[in-house]
Amino acid sequence: MAPSKLDFHWILPGKLAQGSYPRPPIEAFGPFDVVVFCAEELQPRLTALPKTKKAVYAPMDDNPYQPVPGAVQKLIRTIAADLARDIRSGKRVLVTYAMKANRSGLVTRLTLRMLGHAGPDAVNLIREKRIIAGGRQKALFNPVFAQYVAAAK
Repeated sequence: MAPSKLDFHWILPGKLAQGSYPRPPIEAFGPFDVVVFCAEELQPRLTALPKTKKAVYAPMDDNPYQPVPGAVQKLIRTIAADLARDIRSGKRVLVTYAMKANRSGLVTRLTLRMLGHAGPDAVNLIREKRIIAGGRQKALFNPVFAQYVAAAK
């Protein structure tokens, strides 16, 4: 599948992208070196990846009424730090989620923070670059996630 058929937007051109769940998941590894699967309900187990490619699993719930659990916070901070290292080493990263905006936005924002982007600036960058629902909806619209990423250090 050609990269143009994947639903993603570059947040940091040529380095970090955010997009919807690729179908089939293996197709995302054409243009990307690292693919993060954030949807709790969509965690493919890919066993035939080339050694130069990496799948990262960050299963999260998207409940707008509950805070992000401590174990999930720890997991996504670790993943974000690893993704920042991958990006600095020249790898292209795609962060995916079923609906394209919240869980992937959370991981993308924390990765941006690890790369030196300030909290509100990182959120604004994601919302500017990740266009969803024909521009009618902003990324990181889950109020719990938006609050968490704005406060994250």
